[in-house]
Amino acid sequence: MDRKLNDVFKSTLQWLPARLALAAMAWLGFINLYMVRINLSVIIVAMVRRNATVSRRAPCLSLFNNTQGLETDARPHIPENEDGEMNWDETIQGFVMGSFFYGYAVSQIIGGRVSELYGTKWVFGGCIFSGGISALLSPVAARAHYGVFIALRIIQGICQGVSWPSMHACIARWIPPLERPRFIAVVYFAAALSTSFTLPLCGVIIAAHGWAAAFYVTGALSLAWCALWFAFMHDSPRQHPRITSEELKYIEDALHEHGSNTDRSLKLPVRSIFTSLPVWAIILANVGNTWGLAVFIAQLPTYMKNVLGFSIKQNGFLSALPFLLRYVGAILWSSLGDWLTTHRYLSIRASRRLFSVIALWGPAVMVLGVSFAGCNWQATVALICLSFFCNGAVTASIIVNHTDIAPNFSGTLLGIDNTFASIVSFVAPVVVGVMTDGKQTLGQWQKVFWICVPMYAFTEVFYLAFSSGSVQPWNDRVKTSAEQELSAENAERRELVTLRDEQSVTE
Repeated sequence: MDRKLNDVFKSTLQWLPARLALAAMAWLGFINLYMVRINLSVIIVAMVRRNATVSRRAPCLSLFNNTQGLETDARPHIPENEDGEMNWDETIQGFVMGSFFYGYAVSQIIGGRVSELYGTKWVFGGCIFSGGISALLSPVAARAHYGVFIALRIIQGICQGVSWPSMHACIARWIPPLERPRFIAVVYFAAALSTSFTLPLCGVIIAAHGWAAAFYVTGALSLAWCALWFAFMHDSPRQHPRITSEELKYIEDALHEHGSNTDRSLKLPVRSIFTSLPVWAIILANVGNTWGLAVFIAQLPTYMKNVLGFSIKQNGFLSALPFLLRYVGAILWSSLGDWLTTHRYLSIRASRRLFSVIALWGPAVMVLGVSFAGCNWQATVALICLSFFCNGAVTASIIVNHTDIAPNFSGTLLGIDNTFASIVSFVAPVVVGVMTDGKQTLGQWQKVFWICVPMYAFTEVFYLAFSSGSVQPWNDRVKTSAEQELSAENAERRELVTLRDEQSVTE
């Protein structure tokens, strides 16, 4: 069956470079990956009843509702039919929102290392399959007990924690170094694009069919993608049945020049990694970046409803807009970064630092503005959108930096990095939940936004001081005699494949 599918694929898409086909499938994969992760951000608004200690009226006058003729009351309030069936207070909601990341932190390093050793196909595909199953089971778990739902989200997090590290291991084998920022921007940041339409999609589904339907739709889409991925994905260019000899040579030459080693026998230099300042620079920068993202991803729809007074449907569209701008920014900033480094206007190190300033200090300034915007919803939405647009520059800086300093261990490095970031991801929603429990006021939310500013600012200072754009010495090591013998066998195998390709062209 797989051979027939590959034959059809080969005959109809001969014109498409193999790495571009990989990018298209991975792009759809990240879309689905995030659909089942962030759907809860807007679904939970419809799932839960408002705390009895909190006024049903939003603190702000929603000018959006009034100007659109959607609310006649001078002080808009949450409609009765938008109250959910779960009696969870804000603290419980904080634990529910953070529960995914309890598990997500566990499997990051394992996912990166397993992908480096055995390939990305089954690791990345399996994590999205598990996400689809988890989404389908979510309504049953939530109605049983919030503890059951939290357990399911933890399991989903464990399974999906391998996603980014496994794809980093994939691009180390598939994507030439100068193409990586654009690949990461387009493919990885499909996560932001997914958020931008998942939130309004869930809002529309919830308004029409209820909150459970939103889980079912997003889960089913993930399972449908898995059929394509398992049929057409290949772990390395040499395994691909349709790749041309020209593209194969181009990829392998570029990887060899950059210091990438496709042999899977390299021993993980654990001590060198954990004593490397460039590694810690990436980790801390991502911690600061993740804190701000975790606050907005998990809590922005709640803020839009409880403070600014938007309905579920309006909430979905307005909460999604910043993530769409983040995707646009990611593509623009990464393209600019590629252009600057390709034409040698900036070194890789200088480029990574420049765009890290835009990615972290830009949002710090904008979030500070949000804290003083108050009930001015236009200014709030505009500043958050600008913040996310600037944050898209992480694709040209901290996210791609792992492949700069250690291409042979980039999956493991991202796993280590994301482990620390995941801790932040489940701490931030809990902190926000505790701070706003029974206090859905502008003053409390202003404090939430203030915390984000130093997290962005100070972690960027460390990155500027200690980051690097060069391959670190520990990326390669002297091999044992057994490993040298294995490398020689791999080299002979590559020569035989090249000879076979030349003979087929002659015939």
